[in-house]
Amino acid sequence: MTWYTASHAPPEPHLPPDWRVMHFDSLDSTNAALKRIVEQDDVHEGLMVWAGTQTAGRGRAGRVWQSPRGNVYVSILIAAPQNIAQAPELGFVAAVAVRECILELPRHNAGEPKVSCKWPNDVLIEGEKVCGILPELATDDTKGSWIVLGIGINLKAVQLDPAAYPPTALSLHQIDTTPAHVLTVLTRALHKWLGKWRAEGFAAIREHWLTCGPDIGANVAVGLPEGAVSGAFMGLDEDGALLLDTRKGQRRIVVGDVLFGGGTDASGD
Repeated sequence: MTWYTASHAPPEPHLPPDWRVMHFDSLDSTNAALKRIVEQDDVHEGLMVWAGTQTAGRGRAGRVWQSPRGNVYVSILIAAPQNIAQAPELGFVAAVAVRECILELPRHNAGEPKVSCKWPNDVLIEGEKVCGILPELATDDTKGSWIVLGIGINLKAVQLDPAAYPPTALSLHQIDTTPAHVLTVLTRALHKWLGKWRAEGFAAIREHWLTCGPDIGANVAVGLPEGAVSGAFMGLDEDGALLLDTRKGQRRIVVGDVLFGGGTDASGD
């Protein structure tokens, strides 16, 4: 079965040592393609699948990720931590790396946009979504456990899931760049933050994330299966869980979606 269309290679990004990239004009999904490669071939950390467009791109919770040309659609293979329960921490590692990447890209004006992190692993510019991150576990009895880290960054305006934060793009904030250049800067930042995570633990990532996440005490609404719950943001737990101070006391939220505009306290907490 043919699942990709190979392209003429674009200008290759400059990658960290031993990282390499496979570029395709079109794929169903970069995460799905990289998982297939893990199943079929010998792999190593830093293997990247990069596509010009996706026909079946996915976001969190199975949402459709629209994939018009001109944006970044990439999946990066990362060795899973020995304690697999720590794997979700990689989403926070990726978020701070993407934020750093955006701030390092050249801009047409002297002003610096406000680039922030949205729990658990999105990146915003001026309160609008510019990047989604989807870490997925890939395991094999003989090859061990890997994290397939999917990253989509809007370089031009796109329409994302209307239930999510309103979309934006780098070009709307005077950042004119190319996917290859973004990957050069992003992989350098990700390589750096992976090293910090492994050397210093999640506490170092959590501390940095909190400096670019919501202000402590800010009103936050989170979409849960039983409905939206709102309260004051009280930070992150030691494992990255969201801490929310509600009318009925503090809640520790492991899975959910922070909603745009605060929302209502539909769950009664």
